[in-house]
Amino acid sequence: MKKIFTLIAIGIFAFAVKAQSNLEVHVGIGTSSHQENMVKAANHALYNAVMPRSENIGQTYITSGPIRLGIRSHENKHFILGAEFNYSNIEVINKNGSSDVIRVNFVNYTLMASTQYKYIDKPKFILYSGLDFGVSYATAKNQDTKVKANDLAAAYQANFMGFRYGSQLGVFGELGFGYNGFLSGGIFYRLD
Repeated sequence: MKKIFTLIAIGIFAFAVKAQSNLEVHVGIGTSSHQENMVKAANHALYNAVMPRSENIGQTYITSGPIRLGIRSHENKHFILGAEFNYSNIEVINKNGSSDVIRVNFVNYTLMASTQYKYIDKPKFILYSGLDFGVSYATAKNQDTKVKANDLAAAYQANFMGFRYGSQLGVFGELGFGYNGFLSGGIFYRLD
C-alpha cells in the first residue's frame, strides 16, 4: 500500500508539472497532528487492536512528522490548488511496573487535495486560509506480540491562517487543525 501512495504522489506531481505553469513544490513538517492526538487520547481506530492490556502502564510518545511533500499551483490572484502526501509515525513506549517495555508503532500515509484562498497576494508575501481533504492509510504494529492492523480513513486539514514569504525560494507557515498538524511550516520552490 505504501508503494501505491508513493506512485500516486509521483504521478500527480509529474502530471501537474506538465499541465500547469505557475507551480511550486513544498516540503514541510508539522506538530500536534490529528493522528498524534488520537493515539495519545486512545481514540485511534487501531489503538485497541495493538496496544497491551494492562492498567499499570506508563506511556512515552515519540513522534515523527507529519512530514509533508506537495505541489501547488497559483491559479489566479485568489486561489491556490494542489496536492500533497504526508507521512507520520507515532511510537508508543509502554512500561509496566517491572522492566518490561513494549513498543507500538502507528504509521499514517496521507494523500490530500489542497485548496487555499489568498487574502493578500504580493510578489514576496501571501496570506491565505484553506481546506485540504483526502484519504489516509494507517498501519499499527505491536513490536512485542507482532500483532498488526490496518485502516483506511478520510483525511482533512483546515488551515485557519497561513503565510508564504519569498519569491522563487521561500518559507511558509500554517496554523490549522488536522492531518498536517496544529503548526506546520517548511520551504517552497517555484518552478517557473
